[in-house]
Amino acid sequence: MSQSKINQTKYILILVVIFVVLTGLRLLWAIYHAPAEQPFARNALLDLRGYGLAEDQTIVLDGEWSFYPDKLVDPGEIDKTNGNLSETAKDASHRFGTYHVTIHVDENSAADEVYSIRIPSTNTASALFVNGRLKGKSGEVAADIDRHQGKGNPYVVSFFAEKNKIDVVLQVSNFDTSQGIAINKSIKFGTHDAIAKEQHFTDILMAGIVITLLLYSIYSLLIYLFIHRSKIILFFAFGFLLPGIDELITYNSASMGWLPLNYEWSFKFKELVYLGAALFLVQIMKVLLANFQQYKRFQWFNLFYGLCAIAIIVLPLNTLIQVNVAFFILYIVSFLSVVSLALKEYFQYKDESFFIAIVVTSTTSGIVWGLIKAVSGMEIPFYPFDYVFAFLGFAFFWFRRFSRQNKRVVELVDELKQADLLKDEFLTSSAKKLWNPLNKMTTIAQTLQNQDSLTPKEKNNLEYLINIGRSMSFTLNDLLDFTRLKENMIQVHPKSINIHAVIFGVFDLLHYLADGKQIKLTSTVPTDFPHVFADESRLIQIFFNLLENAIKYTESGNVRVHAQVLNDLAIICIEDTGIGMDEKTQKNIMSAYGKGIEDDEGLGLGLNVSKNLIELHGGSLQIQSEVRKGTKFCFTIPLATGQHEIDGEINRQHDDIRVEKKAADEEQQCSNNKHHILVVDDDPSNLKVIAEIFPPEQYQVVTETSGTEALKLLHVVEWDLIIIDVMMPYMSGYELTKLIRERYSLTELPILLLTSRNDTADVNIGLTSGANDYVAKPINWLELKSRSIALIDLKKSIREKQYMESAWLQAQIRPHFLFNTLNTIASLSALDTDRMVNLLSEFGNYLHSSFKEDNLKRVIPLEKELELVRSYLYIESERFGDRLQVKWEIDENITVDIPPLSLQTLVENAVLHGVLKKGSTGTVCIQITNHKDFTKIAIIDDGVGMDHEQIRRILADENQAGTGIGLLNTNKRLKRIYGKGLKIQSSPSMGTTIEFRIPHEGTSS
Repeated sequence: MSQSKINQTKYILILVVIFVVLTGLRLLWAIYHAPAEQPFARNALLDLRGYGLAEDQTIVLDGEWSFYPDKLVDPGEIDKTNGNLSETAKDASHRFGTYHVTIHVDENSAADEVYSIRIPSTNTASALFVNGRLKGKSGEVAADIDRHQGKGNPYVVSFFAEKNKIDVVLQVSNFDTSQGIAINKSIKFGTHDAIAKEQHFTDILMAGIVITLLLYSIYSLLIYLFIHRSKIILFFAFGFLLPGIDELITYNSASMGWLPLNYEWSFKFKELVYLGAALFLVQIMKVLLANFQQYKRFQWFNLFYGLCAIAIIVLPLNTLIQVNVAFFILYIVSFLSVVSLALKEYFQYKDESFFIAIVVTSTTSGIVWGLIKAVSGMEIPFYPFDYVFAFLGFAFFWFRRFSRQNKRVVELVDELKQADLLKDEFLTSSAKKLWNPLNKMTTIAQTLQNQDSLTPKEKNNLEYLINIGRSMSFTLNDLLDFTRLKENMIQVHPKSINIHAVIFGVFDLLHYLADGKQIKLTSTVPTDFPHVFADESRLIQIFFNLLENAIKYTESGNVRVHAQVLNDLAIICIEDTGIGMDEKTQKNIMSAYGKGIEDDEGLGLGLNVSKNLIELHGGSLQIQSEVRKGTKFCFTIPLATGQHEIDGEINRQHDDIRVEKKAADEEQQCSNNKHHILVVDDDPSNLKVIAEIFPPEQYQVVTETSGTEALKLLHVVEWDLIIIDVMMPYMSGYELTKLIRERYSLTELPILLLTSRNDTADVNIGLTSGANDYVAKPINWLELKSRSIALIDLKKSIREKQYMESAWLQAQIRPHFLFNTLNTIASLSALDTDRMVNLLSEFGNYLHSSFKEDNLKRVIPLEKELELVRSYLYIESERFGDRLQVKWEIDENITVDIPPLSLQTLVENAVLHGVLKKGSTGTVCIQITNHKDFTKIAIIDDGVGMDHEQIRRILADENQAGTGIGLLNTNKRLKRIYGKGLKIQSSPSMGTTIEFRIPHEGTSS
């Protein structure tokens, strides 16, 4: 015999054993509850005298009763009316009648002994009289159909015996069905306690089963409502509920009295409940039999059960009773089909199918014994063990399936954890690998953007490309931080922070996102808002992500930051007038990879990272939004403790630094051999620390707390280095760097940035803004000093190289000017020796002034520059005679310094390219006037003039060959030193006026 057949035989034997066990329990139950020997009624008399009826014993009132067909005999007329002897179950043809029996009990029975009679369900109305008194009824007994009202429910009555005699009269009528008035179930008699005990025992067993089924149903319904909305779960809910109702109304028909239904609809209700219980049993088994769910016969069953339900509702009661056998056949066929499939799956697939087989076997046992009881008329109390085994089968099935699925879930969770780790590793690795090519692309784009051959449109495109690179770098930052947060690898290092500095610094970082949008970035945070206790770099990241989100989803309007203090917490809100969000989006956007819109190009990590960072600081993030009306993000950050003491110390330090700065300014004239360093930071304590890094005998350090004040100091001395903190209120370090770069190139004035974030993206923005280098906080004094000295030395070497080039260029006097001057001197030697001597003297002065070392300085006194100009104009006047007229309009007592060779260059340009090209007499006017805050220098000629394009190229600092180089270079130098360059007014043939202003010391440019 093959192994498969051996296994199959084993499985069959297991089921047979289970069936035998259930059958044995059923037989034991029947034997245990089998009635003892008892007398039966003879000639309508049941004599219990001498029988010894026990107090806990019940007997049946079977035997011969007097029967009065088609008569409803009054109990007092029984003896006067002739009746027939009949058993109550035999008379089925009459519509109404009366049964009578007399019971004699022992004479020595207690006079106060209470007896009870339990009337079973009858067809279909009954009334019980004991000793001439009506004790109970079901429905209304009547001799005609109009007054008859059928119910057929069982009931129990209690009474006393009168003179050891109990006279029982039972009136019955049935106009509802064609089944007559036969009573098919035994009438129980016994003491009140015995009847109550027997009924109570049955009720407890039935209630236990019904409650269990009801709990199964409620449990399934709760799963459907709150966990998993599936039709299968509803099948289970009704599949457990309907059998419970069926058992309740089958073994306790009195429960039907709760419903306001007549006999016909009570009968139909019972049939529908039983039909539903059978249908849902089939459906449940279909669900559980996973390998036979597509079995076509199930579809036919659904159709037939539906037709049966319609028939039960539509057909009249008598017809329904006749065709009830067809319903029973459908139940048997459908159930046997389910049984066969369950056994087939059990034999083929084993596993938890074994427990389904137990359920099917238990149910089969119940159905078989139900048929036996119906055919034989056996009276067996409610039997619970079929249900118990079915429940156990279901329970073990669910436990086994839950265990298997839970094991699978655990395996899947482990797999997901491993996949999540691999994903995090992949994302982290990918982010790191993307840094290098991203930086290369950004660098190449920045290099190309600086080429002068590009059109404005091409430069704008490259700027857009650079901004995209910046945005990608921030996304990579969030990706790295997201994985670090998941692994609890990020720690915050809080300190006292001025949020104004952070806000305006982030505004500068995000200005590129607002390009092309009509968005106004504003902060209404009070100027005296207390410091917060936070990690500066992480606070910058939080603001960046929240503001970036606000700008991204706002096309026009405002993005506003405001704050307030509440219970030692700073409540900071970022509010926009963008597209807003609905409630579903608000719940989704805070999760990892959650996005505000479907086609968002971002990873959806920024808000999640910000939320986690805020929580690391002990705060929380809230969102309020309305579609098309904007969004408001509010988060809390702890305030820095002891804020008033900190502010007082800062104010004192600030005053000390102002005193030091004033003293440094006074000593400036005697410290020209020192290197000049300007430090800009809104934190006075940082200023003091940085100032102490540089030895005072070698470095002159001036400190300032705002970018606006720092700009006013640019022209005071020739700075060797400017150190700027990135995060400052009102004007960030980025913005200050850009403004300085409009005047000074990278080599002319080095800038070193102090940044709280050492991320490549932030460093890239700083370097793009025009910084030469950066140092990350917290500051390492050795690193800061080393980098500062390196930048100072670099500027010094570049300046020395430029000085050498300038000296070489100054040595290259134009040959034509030299030869023409010498020819003029030679010609005058024969004509006018006095003029020759004077010209030779001025020519010597011109050469001496041109080669003076002062011309390599940043500025020289105006008088020295005028000496060179006077010599030049004297020589040119001697050469060209009356063609060149010179006018001097100079205010007295003007003491101002100007860049060397600036005035001479403008005069030379007016003579050569203005007056002499005119072809007739022309005039050059040197006009120097003193004003309250500045000295204005103007060179006016009435020469050939310039068109607008020439003026535009000069003022735009565009490189050009040939004429105009002197003007362009002079314009650059003036803008670099004073912040403003040349002002040119000219038109062709109308002459030219070129002027510039020298601000007085202590005034703004």
